[in-house]
Amino acid sequence: MDKFTIKDIAKLAEVSTATVSNFLNGNYAKMSNNTRTKLANIINKTNYHPSTTARNLAKNENKTIGVSVADITNPFTTPVISGISERCEKYGYKVIFTNSNNDEQREIENINRMREEEVAGLIIDPVNPDSNIYNQLSNAYTVIVDRQPRRNVIDTIVTDNRDSVKNMVAQMQANGYEDLYFISWPLDSFSTRVNRYAGFKLATNYLDDEHLLTVPYNTELTKSNGFDQVLKKIMTNPHKKIGFFTMNSRVLLQLLKSAQRLNYTYPTDFGVATYEEFEWMQLLNPGISCIRQDSFTIGCSAMNLLKDKLETTFTNEPAPQVKVVPTDMIIRESF
Repeated sequence: MDKFTIKDIAKLAEVSTATVSNFLNGNYAKMSNNTRTKLANIINKTNYHPSTTARNLAKNENKTIGVSVADITNPFTTPVISGISERCEKYGYKVIFTNSNNDEQREIENINRMREEEVAGLIIDPVNPDSNIYNQLSNAYTVIVDRQPRRNVIDTIVTDNRDSVKNMVAQMQANGYEDLYFISWPLDSFSTRVNRYAGFKLATNYLDDEHLLTVPYNTELTKSNGFDQVLKKIMTNPHKKIGFFTMNSRVLLQLLKSAQRLNYTYPTDFGVATYEEFEWMQLLNPGISCIRQDSFTIGCSAMNLLKDKLETTFTNEPAPQVKVVPTDMIIRESF
């Protein structure tokens, strides 16, 4: 069989095509767990994707792009949106933005609503890139940014999370830091966090997770959550130079607030570097060493790629690829 259709999937699963459609669109209210599991396995094994023929006939008639972002409050998001908007204006496209507020079900609803409005294409900063909704989307009119799925079905634009962290941590080691820690929100299979931590482990050759410190997601650290005590225990080792790498700027703020409560300062008591750079970090004294990712370019690149796809008539759906936007290593006096 050259290409599976929704009818083929329904036949294999012994369900109706409506049930398959509901599954692909994330509508599970009247679906048993057994049916969901069976459909997920069949779709993964058959590598099913929806037909692009109808989209190819209609996509040039609409000049509206739908954009779904995981979290509008994330500092990463604003320059990405700015890049998308700049390119949409340049190319003559209108743009609709939706915010999922880190809610996977809301993301599914936002995507389905934009599809119902028959937008020409989609750019998605996903809450969960492994959601079943992406099996219903065509790579001919969709681009994902930032988070990578485990099974790549849509063109994805990312930064070099792993290698850039590896290089920064190696620089810390070259400066004499021998007791290093990676501070992150819970990894939870998010590719950005997992890949940055992988880069940290490649540089340090740590075999276990004793040097992984997790803090609550997007919340203020207080003494009650125990991180102050964890930090204090680490800092009592007088025999090694201690360094911390934080997975993003908000985790960096959490570390600095905890250190301030305990009367520790960088680089006197510890060294520190982080992923992401924002203007407020340049006001800190000493300045913070960081990995600068060009979020604006990510947004521009996403729209450039989507425009190319929308202006191409595909006989077959294009094979998904991952495009890596390079980063810059900025060394200051924080270690």
